[in-house]
Amino acid sequence: MKGILLLAGALILILLGVPLFVLLGGLSFGLFAAYEPLPSEALLKYMLETLTKPALLSIPLYILAGALVAKGRAAQQLVGVAQAWLGWLPGGLAVTAILACMIFGAISGSSPVTMVAIGSFLYPAMRQAGYPESLALGSVTVGGSLGILIPPSIPMIVYGIVTRTDIEQLFLASIIPGLWAGGLLIVVAIILGIWTQLPRLRFSLREALRQTLFALPALGLPVVVLGGIYTGLYNITEAAGIAVLYLFLLEGVGYRSLRWSVLRDTLAEATTALGSILAIVLMAALLSYFLLLAELPFRVVEWVDTLHLQANTFILAVVGVLLIAGMVMDVLSAILIFAPAFLPAAQGLEISPIFLGVIFILSLEIGYLTPPVGLNLFVAMGYFQKTMGRVVQASFPFLIGLLATLGMLIFLPPLFGLEATK
Repeated sequence: MKGILLLAGALILILLGVPLFVLLGGLSFGLFAAYEPLPSEALLKYMLETLTKPALLSIPLYILAGALVAKGRAAQQLVGVAQAWLGWLPGGLAVTAILACMIFGAISGSSPVTMVAIGSFLYPAMRQAGYPESLALGSVTVGGSLGILIPPSIPMIVYGIVTRTDIEQLFLASIIPGLWAGGLLIVVAIILGIWTQLPRLRFSLREALRQTLFALPALGLPVVVLGGIYTGLYNITEAAGIAVLYLFLLEGVGYRSLRWSVLRDTLAEATTALGSILAIVLMAALLSYFLLLAELPFRVVEWVDTLHLQANTFILAVVGVLLIAGMVMDVLSAILIFAPAFLPAAQGLEISPIFLGVIFILSLEIGYLTPPVGLNLFVAMGYFQKTMGRVVQASFPFLIGLLATLGMLIFLPPLFGLEATK
C-alpha cells in the first residue's frame, strides 16, 4: 500500500510539472519515511557530506568558466580558427560547429552551455550561407552534446564521486572516445554537405594562421587545464580554479570584453545553473542512499549472478537501461541512481570502473538527444525556437555517429585505448 501511494504521489508531481529536484526529493523523503525511518539529523549529515566532497567543488568553477567563455570573445575566437582551417570542406560550417564544440567542451564541461555558445554564432551563419535548417540545427544540437564526453566533464566528475573512481583517469580515458565521436560527427557533416551540394569557403593559409595566432590564448586554456591535471601539477578542483582565473585575465585584460554588465549576467547564469545542479545532485544522492540502505545494489549483484552473464552481455544490458533512462531522466540523476546499482555487479565481472564510466557518459550523452526528456532537445527548442519534431529530425543523422561510436566502444575497446576488464 505504501509503495502504491508513493508511486501515485510521484505521478502527480510529474503531471504537475514540478522541477526534477522536487520530484527526487519528495520520492526520497517519502521512501525514507515509509521504509527506512531515520532521524532528520542523519539525512542532513549525509547531504552535507555529499556537498563537501572536494571534487564536487569543481563543478561551480567549471560552470563559471563555461559561462565566461560563452559571454566573452573566446568562443568567437574558437569559431574563427575552426572555420579558417575547415571551412573549405563540404558542409564546412557544420564541420566548424562540431570542431568548435569539441574545443569548447574542453573548457565548459557542459553540453547545453557548449551548444548555446557555439550555436549562437554558427547557426545564423550557416542559415545565412544557405545551409538547410536540418544541417545547421543538427550539427550544433548534437555537436553540443560532446560537452559531457570531452574532458573536463561535469557528469564525469559526478560519476567519479559516486563510484569513488579516479576522476583524472576518467578524464584521460574519455579523450580518445571523445575524438572518435567528434570525428564521426564531422564525417556525417561532410556527407550531408556533399549530398546537399553546399557552397564551400575558399581556403587561405595566411588567414588560417592569422586566426590561429589570434586564438592562441583561448586555445591554450584546455592545454593549461588538462595538461596540469595529467602531469600532476594540480587536481581537478585546482584546475577549475586556474581555468576561471585564466579566463578572467583573458577576457578582462586581454580581450577587454568583461564589462560589469557581462560579468553580472555571467555570475547570475552560473549561479542559477549551479543551484539547479546541486539541488538535483543532493536529492538524487539521497535517493541513492536509500537504495543502498535497502540493499538494492546487492540484490542487483545477486540477480546478475543468477543470469550467468558474460562481461559483454552485461555491458549491453547496462547500455540498454541507460539509453532508456536517458529518454526520461536527467543525466546527473541517472548517474546517481544507476551507477551505485550497476558498479558492484560490474566489479563482480571484473569490468573496469573506468571503462564503465565512459560507457555511462556516452550512453547518457545519446540520452541528451532522445525524446521525450532529452535536455539538448529542449534547450535547442527554446533557443532556436523550433518544434521538438524538427529538432529530433535534424539531430537523427548525427545521432547515428554517436551510436556508431558507442557500438565500437562496446565491441572494440582497444580502438579507444581502453580495456573493458581489469
